[in-house]
Amino acid sequence: MKSFINRKKYWSLFLTSLIVMGLAVSTGCGLSENTKQAAKNDANDVKVYQVATRGTFKPFTYMDDKDHLTGYDIEILREIEKRNPNIKFEFKTMSVDAGFLGLESGQVDLVANQIVANPQRAEKSIFTREVNNYTSRKLAVKADRQDIQGIDDLRGKKVAVTSSSEVTRQLQKYNETADPKIELVYTDKGTTETLNLVVTGRVDASPTYEVAIEEARKTLGLNIKAAGPVIASDATCYALRKDEKSQQLADRIDATIKEMRADGTLKKLSEQFLGKDYTVPQR
Repeated sequence: MKSFINRKKYWSLFLTSLIVMGLAVSTGCGLSENTKQAAKNDANDVKVYQVATRGTFKPFTYMDDKDHLTGYDIEILREIEKRNPNIKFEFKTMSVDAGFLGLESGQVDLVANQIVANPQRAEKSIFTREVNNYTSRKLAVKADRQDIQGIDDLRGKKVAVTSSSEVTRQLQKYNETADPKIELVYTDKGTTETLNLVVTGRVDASPTYEVAIEEARKTLGLNIKAAGPVIASDATCYALRKDEKSQQLADRIDATIKEMRADGTLKKLSEQFLGKDYTVPQR
């Protein structure tokens, strides 16, 4: 009888162990599936943002010899992607004016093209607060010209400008009292086409980034130079739509650029694409 009771007790313990093990395996499988689902959800949480950029403003935004979009403004965003796995940027090439219209209509989420914040744009847009770089604009003139060294020398002459440029507003303000006035020739062409207007004599000068003038002279062989002192140096940023979700993206971009500045990545990108450190104010 005692042997029978022991066997019964043994089988009871054995069955209980099997049930416990089964529950453990079942629970373990459940956790594994939950982990997989969580990973899947993280992947699905990636938000794609459409970025408007000119793509013809070397070295800030341009197509390389493999028809690949690159440049200083572009590579900052790609670094932000690397550091924020849930953010992805897709780029659309268009003029700056079209980019701001795209923000209003919801076709794009961000404009990346050496943007300078101003009160007019601030009515419908918000801007990142961390500075990408500081511009250094000089007057682009034909290499053999000596008569243009500053803004005063532009009176009575033709000057190619873009409607969206901060320095254009500077020259418009200058024209309010200038006599004779500067003849502003508005163009929406890329940097190369605009500098060609100078080289061919269709305009006398164009206020252009010093680094872009040097790039055109060096790589395109344009007979051009940067004349006189720096006429404008503005802090550049990215522009976004004026709403709460865009502000969240702007805050994330700012936090990441701040990290990039602290660890030297921003300076490194500036030296790589712009030739020197333009992340500090220029004189």
